[in-house]
Amino acid sequence: MTNGMNPFLQPYDTLHGTVPFHLIRLEHYEPAMEAGMAQQNDEITAITENPAEPDFVNTIEALERSGALLDRVTTVFGNLMSAETNDEMQALAERLMPRLSEHSNNISLNERLFARVKAVYDKRDSLSLDCESRRLLEKTYDGFVRSGANLNEEGKAEFRELSQTLSLNTLRFSQNLLKETHAYELTVSREQLDGMPESAVEMYAQTARERGKESGYVVTLDAPSFIPFMKYCADRSLRRELYMAYHTRCTHGDERDNMEIAYTLINTRTRVAHLLGYPTFAAYKLANRMAETPEAVYNLLDCLLTAYAPTARQEVERVEALARDMEGED
Repeated sequence: MTNGMNPFLQPYDTLHGTVPFHLIRLEHYEPAMEAGMAQQNDEITAITENPAEPDFVNTIEALERSGALLDRVTTVFGNLMSAETNDEMQALAERLMPRLSEHSNNISLNERLFARVKAVYDKRDSLSLDCESRRLLEKTYDGFVRSGANLNEEGKAEFRELSQTLSLNTLRFSQNLLKETHAYELTVSREQLDGMPESAVEMYAQTARERGKESGYVVTLDAPSFIPFMKYCADRSLRRELYMAYHTRCTHGDERDNMEIAYTLINTRTRVAHLLGYPTFAAYKLANRMAETPEAVYNLLDCLLTAYAPTARQEVERVEALARDMEGED
């Protein structure tokens, strides 16, 4: 495949440079990602082999500019994986994820690159940086540290292994959730849609036709279908059925069950946190966020609970009273 045949490998000839989705095919992603990784590797090499003393421009800005092609491809791929995926895309994602994870680790664990970043960071107080530049410098340095740059060789090897486990299992978790969401359907009659707006009724009829049914109405777990059904459908038992289907996705012991994956993610995240010197994964995630600590989060939640619980209980009582008036005791 030549560059001219791959829309990712040439400027977008579109209004405002928007993504030409109509030109992108499944076979375009992998070679474009490979080209993006190779290009970024060259950009990183140019930084590490620069004979000039590390400074903000030749190290931090250069690093920030690197990987533009790879970002272009992975952004499109990631968004379509969430919005319009298929089995072929999911198989490709599972094949590419370990390579993308390893590529990211190769950058964050590059000792020569981190040495240059640290050299600029260590003299930050003597540099004439505006607020935005200083923030970029701090985020860049912190990103390396949080990705294992200060670990010894044994720790870096373990971090690589844990990163691979997280990336693959995170992908599989989201794939299972997406498959379970798309696979579910609740087939109902027109009478069972009592209370629904006509626009929603037409949507359910259209869904039925799209799923190969000659007649009838199909409700799914996708938000545009789920939300109006839960809001307007007069049949309490059907609302409960849809509600339980939504909130028990991937918990049925079949090929899309996510329970073991969830345990793996929890344990792996805990190992990452401990490896980087944090007591919990929550502490690791919050360290560079506004809350800063799990204790601060719980303090806020406790304050909200004290402030809003009385009103919330009153609202629940009102809703229960309304449900009894409209639908009887249950």
